[in-house]
Parts: sequence; structure tokens; C-alpha cells
Amino acid sequence: MGATAAGKTKLSLELARREARIALFSCDSMAVYRHMDIGTAKPTKAELGGLTYRLIDLVDPSEEFSIAAFQAHARAAEEELLDDKVALYVGGSGLYHSAIFNSLVIPPSDPEVRAALEADLGRIGFEAMYQRLKDLDPAAAAKIEINNSRRLVRALEVIEITASPYSGFGPGIAAYGSSDAVILGLSSDLGALDVAIANRVTEQFEAGWIQECEKLAAMGALSRSASFAIGYREIFAHLRGEISREGAIAATIRRTRRFARRQRSWFGRDPRIQWYNSSSQLIEALLEALDNS
Repeated sequence: MGATAAGKTKLSLELARREARIALFSCDSMAVYRHMDIGTAKPTKAELGGLTYRLIDLVDPSEEFSIAAFQAHARAAEEELLDDKVALYVGGSGLYHSAIFNSLVIPPSDPEVRAALEADLGRIGFEAMYQRLKDLDPAAAAKIEINNSRRLVRALEVIEITASPYSGFGPGIAAYGSSDAVILGLSSDLGALDVAIANRVTEQFEAGWIQECEKLAAMGALSRSASFAIGYREIFAHLRGEISREGAIAATIRRTRRFARRQRSWFGRDPRIQWYNSSSQLIEALLEALDNS
């Protein structure tokens, strides 16, 4: 685990080439979408060199995808592994990490219920909807950030479907489950990480990220879940003539840096993660864990 642009994917490929027991699993919420390759920093065919990276390219960008769907795909992929293989999850999506390694029970969802609640939100506004949640489940309301409409609607959706408090549904994302997994983190100095992010975003634009978005636009609208991918919103704004290419690059860098800081905070709270400052240290730790398994 670790922040975006820290070098996790490159490191994972090196590990898989050195150790035949490793089966690579992506733990990235946006790499699940087909045709969104450059912007999600998926490894290219040349970089893979014949290796298989599981849990990428699962659905089209027009399709909704959820943490529950990821959890189901991951469990199915693990079941297919040969006895001599070990799943190595690589990525920085905190919720997806929780779906695999925490005692995370995912509440059910219903598109019709959610759509009705979103319509209510648009009609009566956030404050009235927040008060509705506060009346039904004050503990859940206390954990909703100001104007986080997505989480607000989700909490009300679960309450309506299950007739139970959202706050009482499972241990939640902060409950670190017991697991025999070894969880390793690749840390990075914040200044160095900022530079790495800027360099990677610039390289992604030079590699044809805008052209990738043009093809996506021709395919139709992105699903709501896919539209959260960093950089795509900015490039679509550029394609509509709202901002310049340079403006899209700068906005993507800023948004990626903010995301990296949230990742550092999220993973920094997890006491199970063993942090390493260098790739070589992490590689040795992982190989030692394999030998002891």
C-alpha cells in the first residue's frame, strides 16, 4: 500500500518477476474500468511482459461499479489461485483495501432507492436531508462531513433498505480486522512525492491521455463511479474548451496531490502496515514473509 505515484506498481512487477509464487492483484478503484488506461496508470503490455494483473479491466466506463462488486470479484479471483500461489494486492484505494483486509461488511444497495433520495436531495437540499438522517440515526449523522452528499445519501439508502441504523451495520471502515495477511507500505517523502506526481501527470499527458479521453467521449458518458477518476474531469473540461491544456495539467496535479495526502492519512492510521522507505527494503521484507509462510 501507499500513496499514488510512490512506485507501487513498478515494484510489484519487479517482485512478480523475482518470485514465481506471487499472483498480482490490483487494489485500485479506477483500474477496474476498461479503456481508462493512461489516466489510471495501469501497467502496459510491455511493462507486464506476460505477467497477469488481476482485478483490472472488469467493466466498461459506462457501468457503475461498487466496493461490494470489487470484494466479490476479488474473492472469486482468489478462489481460482493455485495452491502454490500467493495473492499480492497492490494499490492505494483505501476503501478497496478495507474490503479485503478489514472486517468490512458492505450494506446492500438499491439504485431506485438511491435515485429517489438523490431527487429528494435536489428538491429540499442538504440541510433538510441531513436533519432526516439525524432524526433516524444521530450516530451516523455525526460522522458525515459537511456537504458530503454522497455519504449522506448512502446512509439514508441503507436505513431505508434494511430498516436498521447505518451506524450499526458492521464494524465500519475504521475497524481493522484480524487477518493472516502481511501488509507492507511504501512510504515517500512528501516533497519527493509532489515531484513524482507532477512528473507522472506530465508524462501521462505526453503519452496520449487527452486522446484517451476523446475516445471515451465518443463512447458515451462515464458512469457516476467512473467519473470520480482523477484527471478525467479536468481533461473533459479542456475538450469542452473550458480550460487550456496547461490548466488541465495543473488542475490534475493539484487534485492528485490532495488525494495523495488523504491516502497518507488513511493508511497512516492502520497499525498493521509495516512501512518501508525504499523499494529494496520492502522487497526483502516481502520475500522474507513468503519464506515464512
